[in-house]
Amino acid sequence: MKASAHIETKQLPWWTWVAPFVVIHLASQISLAFKYDQGVSTFYLPTAIAIVLINWWGFWRVLPAMYVVVTLNTYYWEVADWRLWPVFSASEVIGVIISYFLFRKVSKGKYWLPNTNHLIRFIVFALVIPITIELILLQLTLIYFSHQSWDNFGELFLRNWLGEFMANFGIAIPLLFSVTPFLQQKKWLWEPPPKKLERTIHYTPLKWLETVVIYAALIVLSLTIPFERYWFGYGIVSLYVAIRFGFGAAVFCNLFVFVITYVIPSVITGSPDHLFSSEEMLFTIFLGNLLLSLFVAITGRVITDLHLVENLLHKQNQELENTNKELDRFVYSASHDLSAPLKSILGLVTISKLEAISEPAPTYLNEIEKSVLKLDSFIGEILDYSRNKRLIITPEQIELKVLCQEILDNLKYLDDYTKISVDLDEFEQSTIQQDKVRLKIILSNLISNAIKFQKKTPGHKPVIKISARRQLSRTIIKVEDNGEGIKAELSPKIFEMFYRASDKATGSGLGLYIARESASKIGARISHESEYGKGSVFTVDLPEI
Repeated sequence: MKASAHIETKQLPWWTWVAPFVVIHLASQISLAFKYDQGVSTFYLPTAIAIVLINWWGFWRVLPAMYVVVTLNTYYWEVADWRLWPVFSASEVIGVIISYFLFRKVSKGKYWLPNTNHLIRFIVFALVIPITIELILLQLTLIYFSHQSWDNFGELFLRNWLGEFMANFGIAIPLLFSVTPFLQQKKWLWEPPPKKLERTIHYTPLKWLETVVIYAALIVLSLTIPFERYWFGYGIVSLYVAIRFGFGAAVFCNLFVFVITYVIPSVITGSPDHLFSSEEMLFTIFLGNLLLSLFVAITGRVITDLHLVENLLHKQNQELENTNKELDRFVYSASHDLSAPLKSILGLVTISKLEAISEPAPTYLNEIEKSVLKLDSFIGEILDYSRNKRLIITPEQIELKVLCQEILDNLKYLDDYTKISVDLDEFEQSTIQQDKVRLKIILSNLISNAIKFQKKTPGHKPVIKISARRQLSRTIIKVEDNGEGIKAELSPKIFEMFYRASDKATGSGLGLYIARESASKIGARISHESEYGKGSVFTVDLPEI
C-alpha cells in the first residue's frame, strides 16, 4: 500500500506545491469580512480549506504553506507586533495537524466519506475535537498576551466554536465528497482511494425542476420570513432534500442555507454581529440550526447508504439468479457429456466380451482411449470452471513464453498436434504481473481450439502464431491460426456455455465460456476476428494486477 501511494505521489503536478499558498491566502482574506474582534472571525475559512487540502495532497504540501500564510496574514488581524505572528498562527496549524492524525491515522477514516461510519468519524475526529483544542489554545494565547480577558472566555469560545465548526462542516464535507472523484480521475491525490469513485447523480428533468423549485423557495424564505423566529424551517426543507436525493444533495443544501442565512446577511450588514445580538440567538438559534444541519447530513448519508445497499442486493440477486440458471444448464449438459463417453466405453467392453477372440481388437482399444481422453478433457474443463469460481486472485510474475510452451507440452496428446507449426518468436512483452491460474486457463482454451479446428485439406500447412506486446499500461496477447475459421453468423454465440457450432464438434462447448469468465475475473477482455475458411485471431487484452 505504501509503495502504491509513493507511485501516485510522483504523478502529482508541480502546482500542488503552490496551490495551498494561494488558496489558503484567499480563504484568509475572505474571512476578514467576518472579523468581529482582534484576531478572530465568525467564519474562519483557512482551517476548513487546509483540512481538505491535507487529505488530498498530504502533510508536507499543505502544513508548511498554511503556517507561512496564516503567520503573514496575522498582520491583517490587527496584531502589530510581528514577533507574535508565529505564536497566534500556531493554534490553527496545530488544529489541522490534530485533525489529520486523529481522522486519518487513529480512526483510519476515509476522506472521500464513502459511508455513514466515515462521515461520523470525520465530524468527530476531523472537526469537533481539533476545533475545540485549536480554539482553547487560541483563547489562552489571546488572554496571555492581554488581547482578551477571562471575563468573556466562555461566550467568545462558544461563539468562535460555532462559527468555525459551521464553516468547516459546511465547506469541507461537500468538497471532499464531490471533488475527490474528479481529482482521482486526474491522478491528483496523494493517497487515492483503492477503487474508482462514482458520484454521478442521475436526475430526471422532473427532479431537476424540483431541485430548482426547492432552492428558489429557500431564497424566498430568507427574504420574507424572520430567520430568528422560523430558523427551523430551513432544516425541514434540507431534511426533505436529504430524504429525497441523498447525501450529496443534502450537504450542498446545507451549504446553500449557510450562505443565504449567515454569509450573505453578514456581507450586507458589513458585520456578523447581528448573528450574536443576543444570548438567545447565540445558544438557541445558531446551535439549533447547526444541530439540524448535522442531522440532515447524517440522514442524507444513511439514505444514500441504503440506496447503495439496495442496488448491491439487487445486483447480487440478479447474479445469483443468473448463476442458478447457469448451474441448472451446467448440471443438465454436464451429466449428458459425462454419460456419453462412459456409455461408449461400456458398449465397447461388452462387444469385446462377446467376440470370440483372446485379446481385444486394437480398434476397440483405440475407441476406448478416445472416449477416456474425451472424458478426461471434460473433467479438466469442469475443474477449470470450479477454480475460476472459487479461487482468490493471486498476482505473480509470469514468463509468458514459458507459460505458452508449458501449455503446448500439455496439449501434445491432441490429434494431429505433430502436423502443426507453432510460432513463438514475437514476444515483445516477456513478463506480466497476473493471476497465473486464470491466465493459463484462458490461453489453454484458445491454443487448444486453434489445434483442434485446423483445416485438414491435402497440402495445407497448419500454423499457430502466439505473440505478446505492450500497449500503454496493458499487455496484448494474440493467438492466430490459419484453420477453419468461424462463420459470421456464429461469432456472437461462441462464448456461450455449452455452445457447439455443429453436431460434428467434439468439444464440450465449455472452453471459450470458461476463458471469458476467467478473463472477466482478472479484468481482461477477449475479442476475436475470423474469416470462415481462412482462420481466426483471438486477442487477450490484459491489465497488470
